[in-house]
Amino acid sequence: MRILHLTTFVQGGAGRAITSLATAQARAGHEVSLLTSATGTSGYGNYPEYLDELETAGVAVSAVDSLFDRRPEAHGAVAARLDDALGDPAAGVDILHAHAGTPGALALAAARRSRRRVPVLQTMHGWGIAKTPAQTAADVDVMNTLDRVVVPAESSAVMLRSLGVRPNQLAVVPYGVERVRPRVGADEWVARMRAWRQGGDLVVCCVGTLGERKNQALLVEALAELAPEIPVQAVLVGDGPADTLRALAQARGVSHRVHLVGHRADARRYPREADLLVLPSRSEGQPLAVLEAFCDGVPVIASAIPELAELVAHGRTGWLFAAEDHRALAAAMLHAAQGPEQARAIADHARACYRERFTVDRMVADYMAEYERAS
Repeated sequence: MRILHLTTFVQGGAGRAITSLATAQARAGHEVSLLTSATGTSGYGNYPEYLDELETAGVAVSAVDSLFDRRPEAHGAVAARLDDALGDPAAGVDILHAHAGTPGALALAAARRSRRRVPVLQTMHGWGIAKTPAQTAADVDVMNTLDRVVVPAESSAVMLRSLGVRPNQLAVVPYGVERVRPRVGADEWVARMRAWRQGGDLVVCCVGTLGERKNQALLVEALAELAPEIPVQAVLVGDGPADTLRALAQARGVSHRVHLVGHRADARRYPREADLLVLPSRSEGQPLAVLEAFCDGVPVIASAIPELAELVAHGRTGWLFAAEDHRALAAAMLHAAQGPEQARAIADHARACYRERFTVDRMVADYMAEYERAS
């Protein structure tokens, strides 16, 4: 099958999922290409390591502006590229797989211009918390016109149905993550995390773009809630504005416990060196950091928002705490630290959950089935 993926940018957790899907499809013998935006903007851009991985796997990557900008005047070069891709039946594509609203709208418009039927499937990886009512209405209209709409979690499907997306449009395909060997080699933060743990400190890791949605500020507040004699070190991995978090940590007297390491191409390495992965998020799609922690045997503490409560079974594959409650998060960390046997049992159950539900092979098989339904 000839598959063309369209995305705003290849970045973050969604970019990791897109990269894993496209590379696995290429390894399975499909002809896979990917179209993304060429020019980044504040907080958005393609991760070079993802682009390298795609090209190494034989996925043909093209970057054209813009699949991110919603303005019609920004779409001319993308429309021309899509028309070329769809114009020749012998060299064209069999399905357009869009990721997010603007790529979905561009794919749908190109399919309508084509002289042959090309099905369009869109994955909605998450739902931006800053969408205007007009943007929401436009995205819902597009999704109701596409051949299929896929989300990674049932809670996301519930949300889209509440916005007006027709139920028969929707399918749930969970993400899949690869089992990878731990990376070896010198790293300053890995060395620090190992030394802290050997010295008896509890080390927690939080992975994700810094900001309101991932809500790392709640972790800082939770650290301030813990008694000073309880040694906890928090390693925050992710890009984004860090000054606000640094100022909050300073104001709460925990700056010596909060360590902002920025974006890391090998972000998965750091939770493996921690006692716990912590997600204090306000909103999620299906965070790959949790699935990777399941695979790697790292216990998870997560806020009890619907997307995370669907993923983390409290007391079995992780712990949940009341969202936006820093005291509840502090209590959950303290409880996890005092129950190492339960933490090991939770890690074992989480690994079994990963093997059953969250492998890349399963994700690819489910998407290929959705392609057939869309056709």
